[in-house]
Amino acid sequence: MRLTQLEIFGFKSFAQKIVIPFDPGITSIVGPNGCGKSNVVEAIRWVLGEQRAGTFRSSRMEDVIFAGTRQRKALGMSEVSLIIENHENVLPVEFNEVMLTRRLFRSGESDYLLNKIPCRLLDISNLLMDTGLGQGAYSVMEQGMVDEIISQKTENRRRILEEAAGITKYKTRRRSTWNRLEATQADLTRIEDIIAEVKRQVDYLGRQVGRARRYQELKQELDQLDVLLGRHRFFTFNAQLNPLQSEFEELGKVAEEGYTRFTSREAELEKARLVLTDAERAMQEAGIQLNRQIETIHEKERTLIAIRERREAAEQILERAARERADYIAQRETSQQQRRENVHRVEAIRVELATTEDNLQTRERLAAQAEEEYAGHRSELDQRQRVRMEHLRQQGEISRMLERQQAEREALDERTASMREEEESTNVERNEAQRAATTAEAALTATRQSLATLQQQHAETSATRDETEREMQRVTEQRDAARRAAETNQARLQVLEKVRSGYEGYQSGVRTLMLESPHAALFRGVLGDMVDVDAEFARAVEVALGESLQALVAHSDQGVLEAIAHLKEHSGRVGILSLEGALGTPGPALAPEPMSGLRGALRSYVRPEADIAPLVDRLLHNTFFVDDLQTALVLSRRYPNAYLRCVTPDGDAVDLFGQASGGKSEGEDSGLLGRRREISTLRSVIAHQTARHAALVPRLDALAQRVRTLGQRLSSTASELETWRGNEREQVHQHQNARNDADRHTARLTQLQGENARFAARRETLDQNITEQEARLQHNESESERLNEESGKLEEQLKSSEAQRQERREELGTLRVERARIAETVQSLERDAERLENIEANLHRNIERLNEESAEATRHLEERGARIVEIEAELQELHEARDTLAAEQDQRREHWSEANSKNRELQDNISQLQRQLNDQRERRTKLEVQISELKLQTQHIRERLQEEQHCDVETMGAPDEEVDDESTQQRLDQLRQSLHRLGSVHLGVLEEYEEQKERYDFLCQQRDDLVIAAEDLKKTLNLIDRTARKMFSETFAQIREKFQETYARFFPGGEADLKLEENVDPLEAGIEITARPRGKRLQSITLLSGGEKALTAISLLFAIYLVKPSPFCILDEVDAPLDDTNISRFVRVLKEFAQTTQFIVVTHNKITMAAADTLHGVTMPEEGVSQLVSVRVEEDILGEAAG
Repeated sequence: MRLTQLEIFGFKSFAQKIVIPFDPGITSIVGPNGCGKSNVVEAIRWVLGEQRAGTFRSSRMEDVIFAGTRQRKALGMSEVSLIIENHENVLPVEFNEVMLTRRLFRSGESDYLLNKIPCRLLDISNLLMDTGLGQGAYSVMEQGMVDEIISQKTENRRRILEEAAGITKYKTRRRSTWNRLEATQADLTRIEDIIAEVKRQVDYLGRQVGRARRYQELKQELDQLDVLLGRHRFFTFNAQLNPLQSEFEELGKVAEEGYTRFTSREAELEKARLVLTDAERAMQEAGIQLNRQIETIHEKERTLIAIRERREAAEQILERAARERADYIAQRETSQQQRRENVHRVEAIRVELATTEDNLQTRERLAAQAEEEYAGHRSELDQRQRVRMEHLRQQGEISRMLERQQAEREALDERTASMREEEESTNVERNEAQRAATTAEAALTATRQSLATLQQQHAETSATRDETEREMQRVTEQRDAARRAAETNQARLQVLEKVRSGYEGYQSGVRTLMLESPHAALFRGVLGDMVDVDAEFARAVEVALGESLQALVAHSDQGVLEAIAHLKEHSGRVGILSLEGALGTPGPALAPEPMSGLRGALRSYVRPEADIAPLVDRLLHNTFFVDDLQTALVLSRRYPNAYLRCVTPDGDAVDLFGQASGGKSEGEDSGLLGRRREISTLRSVIAHQTARHAALVPRLDALAQRVRTLGQRLSSTASELETWRGNEREQVHQHQNARNDADRHTARLTQLQGENARFAARRETLDQNITEQEARLQHNESESERLNEESGKLEEQLKSSEAQRQERREELGTLRVERARIAETVQSLERDAERLENIEANLHRNIERLNEESAEATRHLEERGARIVEIEAELQELHEARDTLAAEQDQRREHWSEANSKNRELQDNISQLQRQLNDQRERRTKLEVQISELKLQTQHIRERLQEEQHCDVETMGAPDEEVDDESTQQRLDQLRQSLHRLGSVHLGVLEEYEEQKERYDFLCQQRDDLVIAAEDLKKTLNLIDRTARKMFSETFAQIREKFQETYARFFPGGEADLKLEENVDPLEAGIEITARPRGKRLQSITLLSGGEKALTAISLLFAIYLVKPSPFCILDEVDAPLDDTNISRFVRVLKEFAQTTQFIVVTHNKITMAAADTLHGVTMPEEGVSQLVSVRVEEDILGEAAG
């Protein structure tokens, strides 16, 4: 088996497809550094299945795809194919030629092909296993890999030897069997945990069977008593209804008689109101005219004040203009004086500038002379320096002789440092192993603690599930209570809404118009039904609005006329307010000053519906809410002409003319606003109770879901317990491995310390030899010091001439700076002159502007003085007209007071009749509520028994036996408490118990099967270990023997050996390599030179070939550290092995090239793109190269 051809496309620097044929014998790949030689080796390793990106000097695998250059675009894929000759069927396939192909795309996708048929990476790995072509095998060797072979990392050596022994597949099979064993043990632990959990559930369900039977007995008794008590209450409530309905009808007849007397008094009151309204309108019109006159006076006074302020502003402008004009004139004179002085300074500085120019020319001549003198000294010093350098060259030759003598000591130092580094790294590794053991022990402790915590959580979850089931029972009872409360309040709400829709408690005219006439559409409704107010302010609002609360609100004045005409034909009286009449402005609102006891306008405490807000604004215009009657009187006296009203929380009031009313009488609350508030409150309460009921339903669902979730969590916790127990076993294994590593590193430290002592003795001898050479070097250095002194004197002379040259340069620079400064001064003075001219022009313009402002201000003073005289005359006339209007207002107020007194007498009479009617309506309303509640309760009993007990109470009839309501209810409560204490009971517990018992038996059978499977796997592991141990020991002995032979061929007269770590399993033991070149002691290869190390590693590879030859071998610059002597040895042995093994060698060495049968040159004519040149080496060319 050998490699015959390699095809590369898009791999790293190979942008174009290349084909590299491989002939038997030695094939050499050559080329300059950086041209891509190693990319050929990496392509072979890549197609053989290498997965580590670092192997290809990349951070990620996609970096192996050609990335592009300045002239070429990046490629999207990389492909490498390797053709292997298989005539001897070394590869386990029936083909004489096998093609392996690997592709990689930038998306990260990859393909593997075997003879152009897609396959898996695992298929290729299995094909190459134990053939010497596997990943990490010895078929590809780089210089770094050679160093790893002879380093202290024994696992690298083991991999090669295991590949040669053919036990790789056994180790893979052992790992697979071990993983299966661990999985089986984990399954066994998991099954045992599940069995324990299922056993607990079986025991728990066994206890629940008794609870379920007790629950059924209590529930049956509860249902029987519930039906009995429901029947008893249903027929008891029906018996209470008849007397209440009789009383309700009798009160209706009495109320009709009272309405007749009330209507008669209302007609008289209506006439008196018309007279009072006319007097009030006349009085308000006089007040409005008076207020307008006063406002006109105030407006004139404000105008007069504004004109006087503007006249004072004009006077201030004149004064300011005079001051600024004087300042500008003074500034202009100063600027003119500065400009004259500036002209004289410019003339003087120009004379100074001419003198400086003459001095500058003289200094330039002196500076030129100093430069010539410095150049002469510089030339003489350079001549002496050349002589001194010749002496230094001779001293360098002596130093190089000393360096050659120090080379051996440096090599020894290098080996000593290497040993010390290894000692330090071994010490670090030992410490790390000890820390790893400590960490593993801590992790094991933590795992055991976590395992205990998880077991506790498992028990807590079980308890939580039981508590959740009890919570479900409590929430069910709360849901039923919320439903019953909502039904009771709904009955009360229906009664109140029926009373309101029937206009009970209103004037007869209201019912006539809204229920019996065709004019109901003309009205918005009753004012009292469209106003909301808090209970604290209800009494005050009722007093302030009075009879208006029962007034109808018409959409227009036409509706008022039609309604009154209808009532005249069909009897009845009513108050009507028109929205059309409320659109006007009620007059200016009074804003009294804050005072103790004044809460504000009563209108701010009232919430009318939006479209009647203007009407309420007019009815409560200038009506204020105060704490008590005393505050109301004080406020009325303070504003006698404002026509305000004041009311208190108790209903005391002071009207427009200061008349106080108050006191207390039975039934003075009409109940209209209170009824509206109760309806609103009931709606809110019902909505809350309904929402409460709706909220509890999903909560019940959530609790049920939680019970299910907790059950799932119990199963999940059991699985976690199984996982943690598996972690515990793994950590015990890790802890034992860490302890073994620490012991092995301690033994290696002892060995390294002994070797370091031998190195120290050898270095002492080298130090004595180097001291003699350093004495010779010191003599030569003395001669160099003498030459340095002569050069120093010349340098002093050079420094002196350089200082004089520098002094001349500085004087010249100073004069040039002075000349520039004087020139800059002249320019600055010229700029100042221009600036002063601009300032004088600006000052002249400012003076002209001030003259114009002064003239304008003088004109304004004259105009505003005349206007002041005119306004003062107008104010005199307005004051006289105001006095006349005030007298007229007093006369109209007296007329209104007389009409108001008569009106109040009629109102008191009507109020008494109204209270009597209200009392009757209130009693009738209460009876209606009681009747509705009894009907609702009987309906609720009928529906509940139908829904919960599935029985018709009316069909069943009243119970025959005597029923004690109280004792029966107590027994029902006891039964419900007993059911509550039982908690949530699953009636299907018997079926669930049988299911869990069957599952328990099934799991026990599975556990027994897993125990048998674990024993079988342990036997398989022992068999694999015995077979692999035997194969490795036999192969190791053969390689050891061949290694001793091949080492003697590379190092005639030398000897080498391979040893396994004692008292350790051969499959895990470390491998020690010792070597002794001729003339040296037998020692570890780490003490050898770089070339000796490389040849030792190569001799080990050749020994492996003698035991189990590899079909081919790639050597990537492994000959780099070898000198000519070692190269010749390497080439000689390479040719011997090339008779049976195919070699592909990447090299820079000419001797190695000469030994090759075929040369493939890799070049990079285009930046970033590699190309191939192949040559078949002829015998005469080889002979010439060898010579």
